[in-house]
Amino acid sequence: RGLVEKQELVELLVQHFRTSKKQMPQPSNLQPTFGAAGGSPCSPSAPLHRPPSAAKIVQDEVEEMRSGAIKKELEGLGESTRGLVEKQDLVELLVHMRLLDGAQKQAIACAECVICFDPLHAEPAGVLTQRGRRTCRHFLHHRCALQLKESSRGGPHCPICRRKFDSVLKIPDVETDGAAWFKAVDLDGDHALQECELLEVLSAQLPVDSRRLEQELPALFRKWNVSGAGITQDGMLHPQRGLMWHIRKEFLKTASDSIPDILQDKEAWFDHFDHDRSQSLEKAEIVRALIKTFKLSADRDKLEHMRGVVDGVWGVFDTDGNGTIDKDEFVLRDNLADTIIANLRIGP
Repeated sequence: RGLVEKQELVELLVQHFRTSKKQMPQPSNLQPTFGAAGGSPCSPSAPLHRPPSAAKIVQDEVEEMRSGAIKKELEGLGESTRGLVEKQDLVELLVHMRLLDGAQKQAIACAECVICFDPLHAEPAGVLTQRGRRTCRHFLHHRCALQLKESSRGGPHCPICRRKFDSVLKIPDVETDGAAWFKAVDLDGDHALQECELLEVLSAQLPVDSRRLEQELPALFRKWNVSGAGITQDGMLHPQRGLMWHIRKEFLKTASDSIPDILQDKEAWFDHFDHDRSQSLEKAEIVRALIKTFKLSADRDKLEHMRGVVDGVWGVFDTDGNGTIDKDEFVLRDNLADTIIANLRIGP
């Protein structure tokens, strides 16, 4: 029937990503065109328009796989109540994940805006629309989405799924206008939120422990899905018994991990951002880490200067051209970390 059991698929992907350490192939003619309208609103089906980078998609631990970006995308596929995934959706997912660089995957797993890498909940969010309808289930910071719309060449598209859009809808404040908020986050307009929509919505709006929430979300959805058709506005926003109230009470982060000082302990800094424990970082992951370390997301000039510095020195240390730097290449004296710091004029 062209269907795959989700649980079997998760285990298969775990084994694949744990045993395969090779770089993804980079065929120059890869131009996927699937993603026709009318599919599941939670599917990542989307036209993709650029060949893959040299990014790896290795996940060394089962827990990292289950709680990372790939698992999050997988949960959005198929019929969640039956636990089935269509083969075509699976093909689209795998190509889609190959085209995301390591920094974007980390941002998705950490509930960050994939443009500025700040937490999504830290400022007003926006969703992308085409002719008045939402194009995909992804959230960005509203200001970042507007900048993306103005700066994109060849027409703006979602940086995650590549769906084209022509406008940006700012998500209303849930506290002051709950009805407008629910309408904006209800992806398919069916007046109910499905399980595949909830993790994106809650991670974008609240400082939640997203890993724990992801693990417990299926049970929460079953409990609040009283009608069997999804969680209604009242079920979501009721001040004493709504799911949002429960999430705020039970799942808010107590504290965030502090970033080690790159000047004092380069190795600890490297390990902090090496989420898949591969002992290597891609250029995009280094850029994300520097943006977060020096809080550059709001200063476009400094951000572009930093990108230029990384681009300028990268080839000196990435001698085999595989797009990654290992820990020794980064932390040893006069290697990449010292060169970046000197060129950025960071330190006493």
